Amino acid sequence: MPKEEKIIENLKKCSRFDKCSQNLCPLDLKLHLRNGGNHDRCRWMREPKKVRIKSKEFISGGSVMPNALLNFVPERNLKRLNEVSQKAWLRLKNK
Repeated sequence: MPKEEKIIENLKKCSRFDKCSQNLCPLDLKLHLRNGGNHDRCRWMREPKKVRIKSKEFISGGSVMPNALLNFVPERNLKRLNEVSQKAWLRLKNK
């Protein structure tokens, strides 16, 4: 079982760590022990949401996690990433 220091070290790889208030992070080595709703998920765990206002379509969420961070996502957390980040993680690991 990873020690707390190792978990924090991995979480700090994210440039948003100091300002983040999300409970669910794909860099968390113990993510499988955490719980929360959609509002508790990291931005890279959210699927895109499309909203149509008048004739314009707006998309929020669903952004791809940068490769520099994908390298630190444990394989068991892969299924928790959004779809585009999952595909990027798989491409990166299969190089």
